[in-house]
Amino acid sequence: MKNKQVIFSEDGDIAYGKASVFNNADEFIVAINKQYHEEVCWVDNIRIEPCISTLEGIGAEMIIPLSSTDVVIENYFVADVSEIGVGGADKA
Repeated sequence: MKNKQVIFSEDGDIAYGKASVFNNADEFIVAINKQYHEEVCWVDNIRIEPCISTLEGIGAEMIIPLSSTDVVIENYFVADVSEIGVGGADKA
């Protein structure tokens, strides 16, 4: 079984999920709702985009051959996420 992990941006307003592990956008939305750190969220602007990831990082203003890095390029579902609040009511 594929791990349907969702990765959230630092602010929690963008969600990422590998396109290869989700069958469709609806499945991605379900995973977001299960893994979101708040009670209820709104998911919008879902798209598939090529993304890069690296554990080592790449310095700013550097030119380096891709083959010399640990960069991985994969297609991800990307979605905007916003908090709705408990039971759909905005939190004060």
